[in-house]
Amino acid sequence: MTAFLNSSNFTTGSSDEQQSLAQALSDILKNEYHGSFFVLLAEYQRILADNHQRQRWPEIHKKLDTLFKCGSAEVISGPMIGIPVSIRDSDYFKEAAQLLGKERSLMATIEWMATAWNATYADTGLWMGKTFEPVSRETVAAKTHNDAKTMSGYDPATVRIGRNFFREPPDPNALQAIGLPALTQLWKLKDRPLRPDARGFDCQLLAENLAKEKAIPYSKTGGYFLCNMGTSVVPEMQGKKVYQLNYRWPDLGPVYPMTRLIDEIVRIDDGIYLGQLVFATQHYSLGALVLPNGHVVSIGDNYPYCSMIDNIKRIFPMGWMDEKDPYGYQNNGFFLMVDPAYAKAFYADDAFPQLRPRPGEIGFNELGYAQMASTACVSEGEKAAAAGVQHWPEITDWVDGWKQNEALKHKFTTFILEESPKGAEDGDVTQLLREGESILQMLQRISAEISAQSNPQDNLKHFEKLNRLFRRGVAPTVENGLFQGHGARGFNIRIDSDETADWYGETTRTAGFDYYHGATLNLHCGFTETFCPDSNAKPGDEYLFPGRLASNLALGHSTPNVLNLIWHSIGKYIFPWAGKSYEKISGRKLSMLLDESDDLAERYLERVHALKTHLASAPHYTLVEKNKAHYWDAEGVYAQHLKSGAWDRGMSGEDKAFWENEAAAHWVDGHNIQDKRVTAADPLMRIVDMNYRIPDAALQAASAAGPSPFARQGYIFLGVDDRESILPMNNGDGKKKKVFQFHYRFPMIGGPVPIGFCLDEIVEIADGLYLGQLIYSTALDKPFHSSVDPAEYHYQLFGYFLLLDDAWQYHRLAIGLDTLS
Repeated sequence: MTAFLNSSNFTTGSSDEQQSLAQALSDILKNEYHGSFFVLLAEYQRILADNHQRQRWPEIHKKLDTLFKCGSAEVISGPMIGIPVSIRDSDYFKEAAQLLGKERSLMATIEWMATAWNATYADTGLWMGKTFEPVSRETVAAKTHNDAKTMSGYDPATVRIGRNFFREPPDPNALQAIGLPALTQLWKLKDRPLRPDARGFDCQLLAENLAKEKAIPYSKTGGYFLCNMGTSVVPEMQGKKVYQLNYRWPDLGPVYPMTRLIDEIVRIDDGIYLGQLVFATQHYSLGALVLPNGHVVSIGDNYPYCSMIDNIKRIFPMGWMDEKDPYGYQNNGFFLMVDPAYAKAFYADDAFPQLRPRPGEIGFNELGYAQMASTACVSEGEKAAAAGVQHWPEITDWVDGWKQNEALKHKFTTFILEESPKGAEDGDVTQLLREGESILQMLQRISAEISAQSNPQDNLKHFEKLNRLFRRGVAPTVENGLFQGHGARGFNIRIDSDETADWYGETTRTAGFDYYHGATLNLHCGFTETFCPDSNAKPGDEYLFPGRLASNLALGHSTPNVLNLIWHSIGKYIFPWAGKSYEKISGRKLSMLLDESDDLAERYLERVHALKTHLASAPHYTLVEKNKAHYWDAEGVYAQHLKSGAWDRGMSGEDKAFWENEAAAHWVDGHNIQDKRVTAADPLMRIVDMNYRIPDAALQAASAAGPSPFARQGYIFLGVDDRESILPMNNGDGKKKKVFQFHYRFPMIGGPVPIGFCLDEIVEIADGLYLGQLIYSTALDKPFHSSVDPAEYHYQLFGYFLLLDDAWQYHRLAIGLDTLS
């Protein structure tokens, strides 16, 4: 059954005791073990975590004691998932109880620690495991004050330094909510390290171990220990060989009760380790006080304890007998540790599902739980209906039912407008809305009219209603780093994620996340205006791809709107674009993505390497090389605030303050979002788009509660407010249209061709409804630099799209605007 459990691993006092131990192990393996120690130990843990089954606790403890005695001592390396199996009180009257023929005293059998633990944290995953990292002789010497016994046993193959993993409980009550924050302060816990060069750890962080840790959902780490092969300090273990973890050395910074703690571990099966908690009952420290003069005074006895006899032994070292261990170590419970390679079995429904990574935590995506949750859900239509019922219970028909809700009726029929730069020339766009229809139904009608007019003859004049509406819309803003519209709330959702990520050495968390569903209204071949500025003339067929196709479509001299035809007939079924998301951006990240310095490869080695190795980002990498070669005479727009260096390479405090203020006042970190159809192409998308990612589970969960969940993010952009439109058609004589822009063009942004030629603009036209212009440079041979006049890039309109909040999306799905059905 297992090659690691054997009664011969424990030395007993007699053959009868040895036979009794062998029989106890045999009984467990024959009668209770059914092919999985995960299932067996989970059953033990459930009994020991149930205060109503305390009458069974002694029996289960004996079985765990048997398994521990029969386990094999092995060196442990790397991270391990963990769960406490039991907690036991220290028995300060144990010797007196044994004189009376009892194993434990009456006071200890109260088990108040176990009772309290079970009532609060037993199944919350507050403690999630440990990691064991290589440690140098010098570090061990420093931590132990060059302790002779410890240093004589130093072997880099067996000695490790370790730390524990801690996690926020799910849906914590008032008491549980203070657990991790309190431990963080008391035990000086650190954030989870994400990179091997993370600072503040007295060990070598190995990349392979950090990768394994992705199967373990934790956020804080600390509680350090030194470990090596050794013999058990618990008298009842009779010198059993164990892998021993010592937390007690003062220079490890232990805080009570770690000042009492020794862990001992054995292996019981492939990837499964059983540990026992061992606490000193004598000669331990309760903590330390820092006196006004700076001296540190221990409350209790420091470790290692040094008695008067010990001092005499140092002076007269010869002829002394070894004394009894002074600490009175006792078993205070058991814990389980598991190799992350067995994570799925550990988190299985019949084992420890309560510890399974939750949405928003590391491990949820990595172990496939996000995908499992997605496939287990009901259809999108059912979810949309359920969400609709939850928020607007009176609406069962989103085509017209919104009219019965006064708030939605106002939202769906009220424009958000400002004066057009062209003044009265654009007229009253509110007259476009017909009696009884919503603004979205109006847009659907206008889109159908444009398709009918432009499909046979692609001409921008057919888009004039949308052009007018865009010029009257109001640009959203950024407030304190958050995307902000002008409606009642000004956002769709706003959530922060607890999941951490690494941005080239900076640990980041998604903050202020907001997203909008996307719909395409109409497309247009913007090259037409570049090659033939006169809208009443026809461009030569030799200039335009659509023109070459015209004769084949038997449309005479007209140029069909091939882009629009392809999108509505084929494209929307193939391309899984689902909208856009926004989140806060740090000054550090913003300064990198807007940098056009001549030494980008030195400033951002990893990022530039990614640009170079993702061939689809070749246009962006070309800009890196051209900046290096000083291709442009003028400096970039933000050069003055980048001359002191990159953020991590000498940037001045004044420039850092500029970037932090700029990020908070004007910019957001943007992604295009894709629906679940894209997941089948994950391997390809990771090659094509260097910014392609699986969203944090918390973000996916939030979208799953809405009408149309998204599955991936990519095609990143920088969103910026208070900008003048780059399209001449949007501006009037002496007055520029203010818009919100999506920047894809700066070299460090990256992304697949042709996104590097794109610069979109949006305005809000109703509460939570945004009209966007798809804009591309048609000067394909002119590399981008922010110092260049935008007019030189011949930006042209390539179509209109919408961004919709959840309420608009329910309505959109019902009326079938640019949907798959």
